[in-house]
Amino acid sequence: MKTFYLIFVSLFIISCQEKTFADDITLAYPKNTKMKIQEFNEDGNLGGDNLIYVGKIIPNIDVKYYESILPPPPPPVKINEIDKTFNERIKKEIDSINLSQKPYFKRNLLKIHFSKENEPYDSLTNKNLQIIVKQKDTIPIYKQDYITHQFKTFKAFPVFIKNISNKTLKIPTESKGVAFYAYDNERKNFYYLRNSNYMICGTGINFYNYFELKPNEILVYAYPYFKKGKVHKAKVKFHDASSKEFDISIDDKIIEDQRNRYIMDF
Repeated sequence: MKTFYLIFVSLFIISCQEKTFADDITLAYPKNTKMKIQEFNEDGNLGGDNLIYVGKIIPNIDVKYYESILPPPPPPVKINEIDKTFNERIKKEIDSINLSQKPYFKRNLLKIHFSKENEPYDSLTNKNLQIIVKQKDTIPIYKQDYITHQFKTFKAFPVFIKNISNKTLKIPTESKGVAFYAYDNERKNFYYLRNSNYMICGTGINFYNYFELKPNEILVYAYPYFKKGKVHKAKVKFHDASSKEFDISIDDKIIEDQRNRYIMDF
């Protein structure tokens, strides 16, 4: 009877583990990749977005990142530089950059839509987006130092976001990553947490730009792990959509050193 009870409990636990669309996706990267935990405030001088993939669900996705969702502006023309010389110089510079970034960043750009009209943002909520966090699956996230141009590789976990509506959604180009929220046991709510405390300044734009996410298409982001400490309950948020709760290790010093604490209702 005891044996039967154990089998029943095991089957019940297995049945409760909900299968998701992300379970059949493999994120591929070189297995000899050396990674480290990102230190507090280490990302202040690093470039590269956290977005890996946009498109249809496919079984295998290479872990390469968009350097920037928006294409970078062209470099300025030098004094007395003719068009032919300028074009040759830029091509040479771009070829050199592409070669160095090839193992880490994608070369294809997202199709960006621009509008100078007061076009409303799509409401991105749990009604049209499903977020799956794989906090136990370690993948590399690549960042490039703005000054030395050297690459750094950090340990991260993937976040999958699916358009579960029948409408093509407009994703703002500011969506370079997902937001992380940890649970405050004393205040009984979730608060915004990042692995830094330097000030972030925004820039205003007078037009609306976005890329599209069609029905059943997905976004795949990476989020760097925090230095390990106590286990905390957490959620990931993307605009007004949020994931289910999950457990993750966070060093208490990171929590103590936050510049501000923004509370969010889910």
